Amino acid sequence: MLCSILIFGLYGCGTKGDGAATVSQVVEDEKATAQEGEFEVSINVEQKGENLDVYATITYLGDQDQKTIYHGGSIFFFNVYQVGGDFEHIGGMEQPLLSTDLKKGEAHKVEFNHPGLTELKPGTYEFEAIADISIDDEKMVDTKLEVPVTTVVEID
Repeated sequence: MLCSILIFGLYGCGTKGDGAATVSQVVEDEKATAQEGEFEVSINVEQKGENLDVYATITYLGDQDQKTIYHGGSIFFFNVYQVGGDFEHIGGMEQPLLSTDLKKGEAHKVEFNHPGLTELKPGTYEFEAIADISIDDEKMVDTKLEVPVTTVVEID
């Protein structure tokens, strides 16, 4: 069963002369988590100085000591949408099939590095990470998992 948690957070921000927001104070770091089968996925939005630190994690929770997953250039697609606004970033991948070994109970972290994060204008933003994996390289379609997780933050 896919469970997504939607969390709302507030960020205190300043603005540059061009109206773009720079994060100055986070009231509370934001994290949302979803679980699908043996995998737990989370998205995190945190303040790091004047920048947003956005990353996702995937954790294997199954019975084996480790599990190999198969994915494109990244385990995650990262998307950012301005709620009621014009900003939209839809992630994509252009690399061949890769594999990652996940150790049981250890979160594997993937950073979202996009220059537009420092230029977000005041508003409400939805940050989404979609884990797009397969657990068998010979049965990619039959073992494909897509696990989305979303958090919403307000930038003033």
